[in-house]
Amino acid sequence: MTDDGWDAEDEAEAGRLVPLYVLVGGRTRPRDLRLDLATQVVAVRPATRLEREYADIVRLCAHPMSIAEVSAYLRVPLTVVRVMVDVLLEQGYLEAEVAPREASTDRDLLEAVLGGLERL
Repeated sequence: MTDDGWDAEDEAEAGRLVPLYVLVGGRTRPRDLRLDLATQVVAVRPATRLEREYADIVRLCAHPMSIAEVSAYLRVPLTVVRVMVDVLLEQGYLEAEVAPREASTDRDLLEAVLGGLERL
């Protein structure tokens, strides 16, 4: 399991002037709790008057992309991206397609996914 936290050294290395927790107003989770790593988001209007990190998300989502992909491309912790996407949804910059939650009972598939993640 990976640590989803962040620290000042990570931000300095990434060239950030503002710590991520400031960008999300100290929020630790989105208001829309249905947002998860599989939620597909797409930009519906151009990124105007946004902080650089928010504008990066809007530009990246010119085509539908999952929240997990956004997190990976931007190298920002998933929990932070979920909150930032939630803010952009509230402001009308993004639209989301929340996947219905169904219980997966295909144990072989789950084991294959786990094996792939362990090899990373």
